[in-house]
Amino acid sequence: MKKIIGKAILASLIIGLIVWAASAFFSFSYFEWSFLIGIGLSVILYFFNSSGGILSDATNFEASQAGWKIQRDSEMKVNVGAVFYGSLLYTIISLIMTVIAFY
Repeated sequence: MKKIIGKAILASLIIGLIVWAASAFFSFSYFEWSFLIGIGLSVILYFFNSSGGILSDATNFEASQAGWKIQRDSEMKVNVGAVFYGSLLYTIISLIMTVIAFY
């Protein structure tokens, strides 16, 4: 459990540094976009780490056409890791920073 928490904190710091560097390079306001980038990253990581969702169904359907056997999963399974938890932590921290900055 301590490893996951440590990796999540490290991932959120790395995400924050990447967004900050991108904001300096592309000249956009860090405080205005950090929360939206955090939400987008969290959603993308959630959907790419899941099985049984829309993306997985489309991939399985294309792969199963070659073998004439369609494979179906009835439930969606999500295998999230420390990077997903780090993106959630970054999103929460950036929301708090955005509210403080604009309040």
